[in-house]
Amino acid sequence: MAPPASISDAFVYAAGYGTRLRPYTLDTPKPMLRVLDRPLVEYVLCYLARVGVTRVTVNGAWLDEAFDGLPERGRTLGLDVAISRQPEPFEHGGDLAAATDFLDGLDDDARFLALNGDTVFWLDPAVLERAAAQVSEATPLLIIGRETAANPLRVRDGRLIGIGGHAYAAGEPDARLDDFGVRVFHASIRRFLPEPGSTQSLHGPNSLLARLYDAGASVRVVPVSDYERVEIGTVEDYEGHETNAALRALAERLCG
Repeated sequence: MAPPASISDAFVYAAGYGTRLRPYTLDTPKPMLRVLDRPLVEYVLCYLARVGVTRVTVNGAWLDEAFDGLPERGRTLGLDVAISRQPEPFEHGGDLAAATDFLDGLDDDARFLALNGDTVFWLDPAVLERAAAQVSEATPLLIIGRETAANPLRVRDGRLIGIGGHAYAAGEPDARLDDFGVRVFHASIRRFLPEPGSTQSLHGPNSLLARLYDAGASVRVVPVSDYERVEIGTVEDYEGHETNAALRALAERLCG
C-alpha cells in the first residue's frame, strides 16, 4: 500500500452527545462504545495508521474522560494520539477551532484529514493522495462525496455550489452527492475558524462554508464509489452489531 505521504495529521470529531444511541450513550460517548471488542473510534485509528497518518487529535466533550486511554491505544498502532478537551460540542468549525494545540502544530502548507470518530469504513488511500493534491490556500477544503438516497451536496465542475436549498455559488449542479464524512483541509483554514470556545457549523449562514465563499475561496467535492462502510447509527444497529457479517469483515480488515 502506498500511503498518502502528503497527509500526516488527522483530526477526529468525537464530541457529540450520540443522542440516537441512547440509552447506551448516557454513560459512554458514542465513539467509545465497544463494537466487536474495540471502541468504535479505534477502527478510525486503525484506518489512519494504515494510510500513513502519524499524528491524530481526537476531540472530546461529552464524558470526555472516557477517551483517557486512547493515547496508549494509539501507540500500539504507531500513532501519536492527543485528546482535545472542550466543555461542550461547538459543531464542525468550532470543534476544530478549540483544538488549538493541533492547529498550532501544523506547518503552513500542511494538509490534514478531518473525519468522524463513529464510522467504520475503508477508503482507498490513493483517493486521499489525489484529494490532497487538490487542496491549497485557494481551495482549503475538499469533501469526499458518495451517492446515496439523499445527496444534499450540489456540485458543478467538481466545486461545491450548494447544500440542500442553500446556495454558495451560482449555477446548476452537474452532480449531487452526500458527505462521506472524510474531508481534507489545508492549514490555511485556521484563518476562517472562530475564536476558540465559539460555535461554528459547517453549513448555513455564518458557517465555515459561508466564510470560505465570502472570502473568495473554493470547496471541492471528489466522488467515490469504491469503498466499504458500515453504519452504527441507531440502537438497532448497535444491538445487532455482533451478527453483522459485513461489519465483522471490515473490522478484521482494518484492525486485524
